[in-house]
Amino acid sequence: MENSNLSARAFWGLLAVSCLAGCSDSGRVSSSRFAADEKSALTSPKKIERATEVNRTVSSESQDSKHSRNTEKVVKTSGLILPPIHLSKQHEATCVVKQGDALPDFELQDTDGKKHQLSSLLGERLTAVCFWSGKSPAAVQQLLDMEPEILDTFAEKGLAVVAINYGDEAGTAKRMVKQIGFTAPLLLDPKGTAFSQVATHHLPRTYLLDKDGKVVWFDLEYSPSTRRHLRQAIEYSLAQP
Repeated sequence: MENSNLSARAFWGLLAVSCLAGCSDSGRVSSSRFAADEKSALTSPKKIERATEVNRTVSSESQDSKHSRNTEKVVKTSGLILPPIHLSKQHEATCVVKQGDALPDFELQDTDGKKHQLSSLLGERLTAVCFWSGKSPAAVQQLLDMEPEILDTFAEKGLAVVAINYGDEAGTAKRMVKQIGFTAPLLLDPKGTAFSQVATHHLPRTYLLDKDGKVVWFDLEYSPSTRRHLRQAIEYSLAQP
């Protein structure tokens, strides 16, 4: 009887061990199948093709977004601008007429003694008015540059140039502009009557006026940057409706 009980216990013990082993093997088989299925899914041609398509789409959208930002930047930086007017407090204090003001409509004589109203000499679209003196080398250089650099380029687009000499005798001013080759209208302001309505001092001065005689842009003295900014102001103004 005792032997029979031992045999029974041995039998059931072996059965339990067998069941546990089977469950373990089953788990390993299921795990292996899952890994195999996962590997198959990742390496399936259809899945690879889909993943590649998604990657291409994301990459394309990223590139398009970058291109759009670059284009926007180009548009912003390539537009025409009106150059800012940078003046020290001391220079600003010398200005009677400023940006947005109308330049007074002077009546002055030319070198032949004929009187002209400034408004009668305005260009169809714009007018550059230069106050100058033969005593200023920078002012003489401005007259040298004004026709070849400015007037010859923009005259057909509606720009006129008027030079107003301050302080020189009529004969002196006439000889100087002849030597320079300046052919645009030249008016004389021997006593500074006109200039005093515009500023207290500092020559040369350049004023860009619109067709109504209002100051669009201006600058004191003269340098390559003045010439460059004047061109930019003209181009900007001509582009306006």
